[in-house]
Amino acid sequence: MTNNVQYNRKLGIFLIIIASMFTAIGQLLWKLSNGSFNIMLIIGFLLYGFGAIFMILAFKYERVSLLHPFLSLGYVISIALGFFLLNEAVSFTKLIGTAVITVGVLLVGGHDD
Repeated sequence: MTNNVQYNRKLGIFLIIIASMFTAIGQLLWKLSNGSFNIMLIIGFLLYGFGAIFMILAFKYERVSLLHPFLSLGYVISIALGFFLLNEAVSFTKLIGTAVITVGVLLVGGHDD
């Protein structure tokens, strides 16, 4: 089986980061809905769905092995959203974990091979 796909790394990375943002914000809105069926829950599901669509589009433009680690940026975004919008505490351990995730993503996606 031959693979004649033309990759576009920058576009693929951009789309997967947007996907991570949409899914993290969607999950935040689920949290803010307090388990009730309301507008926050509906918008959260829509954003999560848009995240899935952007993920599918991203995989069209770059290899899964390069892009999939970028989805872990959703954890970084979620920690930031929790801290800034929900006043959640961020421990030193969480900061170290967030830094490790960020460095890992840069190591996987920041080079040409």
